[in-house]
Amino acid sequence: MIFRTVAVGATLLIASAAVALPAAASTSANPEIWSWGPIQSADRAGKAKGKVVLDRPGFVVNGKLYDLPGREGCSWLRFRWVKEDSGKGAKTFHTCSGTKQFSFGTGYMLSIEGQVCRGDSKKITGRCSSWDGVWAQGG
Repeated sequence: MIFRTVAVGATLLIASAAVALPAAASTSANPEIWSWGPIQSADRAGKAKGKVVLDRPGFVVNGKLYDLPGREGCSWLRFRWVKEDSGKGAKTFHTCSGTKQFSFGTGYMLSIEGQVCRGDSKKITGRCSSWDGVWAQGG
């Protein structure tokens, strides 16, 4: 009787572990996603928004940069981030007409900020937003 009870208990324990393992495996396969934006230039002619995805091997930032029609100049989007090893990273995108989609990896980071500015086809000339938090560790 005792052996039968132990055998039934062991069977239930093994069965519950078998059910729990696939659930844990599927959780790690689903990346964590945070939305950011919109960030707008000071003259509101440029705008950006998107998502930050935590997946292997680190973070991926993606989104869209918009240049509103009928406005002179181009929209510029700058990112700056701090890595876990205290290093820094930066990335810049621009569009002079319509929408530009972008995606880039940052590795593992502590925080990232974005800024939308106006400029010409070669450089930023001003009318920048303040630096806006896109994602930060711990909220």
